[in-house]
Amino acid sequence: MIVKMKRTFALLMATMTVLVAGAQTKRDTTIVFNGQRIVVSGGAADTQVEVYNAQGTQLRKSSTTTYVDGQEVERVYVTSPFLPSSYANGAGVCPALPTVWYAFTSTDNKIGSTANSSAGLHTRGSGSGEVGVTVFEGVCPLTPTGRKGTLGLSMGTQVYMSWNNFQSGVLVEGQGNHVGFGQATAKATTNRLTYTGIRVPLMLVWNPLETEGTMASQIFLGLSADVRVGGKYRFTPEETGDPVERNFRVNPVGLNAEMGVNFGPLTITGRVGLLPLFKTTSVKKAYTSSVGIGINIGQLFRKAKR
Repeated sequence: MIVKMKRTFALLMATMTVLVAGAQTKRDTTIVFNGQRIVVSGGAADTQVEVYNAQGTQLRKSSTTTYVDGQEVERVYVTSPFLPSSYANGAGVCPALPTVWYAFTSTDNKIGSTANSSAGLHTRGSGSGEVGVTVFEGVCPLTPTGRKGTLGLSMGTQVYMSWNNFQSGVLVEGQGNHVGFGQATAKATTNRLTYTGIRVPLMLVWNPLETEGTMASQIFLGLSADVRVGGKYRFTPEETGDPVERNFRVNPVGLNAEMGVNFGPLTITGRVGLLPLFKTTSVKKAYTSSVGIGINIGQLFRKAKR
């Protein structure tokens, strides 16, 4: 009798252990409605819903919502050249910033002026340029996916190097916080200012088309802030070939207006400096502007959703 009671007690304990373990694990509940199979899954932390048609194919969500303690969680999609390209697939807008780019630059004495308005700065656009890479980008949809005209916000971090050429017969000299120009004793093969910087753009992105099964075409515009470091000036006389190098004081903080267009992975950008790169002793200020072309590497491996 005692042996039988011990066996019964052991069986009850084993049954209770299985029930408790089952209560702590996730369970799926399936509901059939209008020929569609609705699967509700989750655990104590959240609840998720998936819908399948009669053929067993999962239907794509027009929007994604997770219910956690009665709160709706907003989804923010993050991408980077170092993250999988599918990481931001749920967003109605795609990463907009070019992963790598090259830009043609000019330095002018007025905001947004043409390359011919650089009088008094002795700069030349020939050979001046910029290269850079986007190391991080976050995308936050502002409108529901699955519709035309999807809006979103994009914010990123970029690292770049820029160089600006001066006219051959001019010698650039720093005078306090300003820049002065003198007559060079010989023509130069190299007369150039270089600097590096970190740029943080904040863009409004508009995806005007339904892009199911294709790469996205988008328009974006906004502002970007620059932090510039490592200004260097190099002058190499044509006759001797011995370079003269010195540190160059540039404005450490910049602000730009930017816009661009994505054609799939191809990105075309325009940038206008709103703060001067440097000031001269003649009270003129140097503003940079550029037109660039780049590649969004994530778009090469990703199909955009509506």
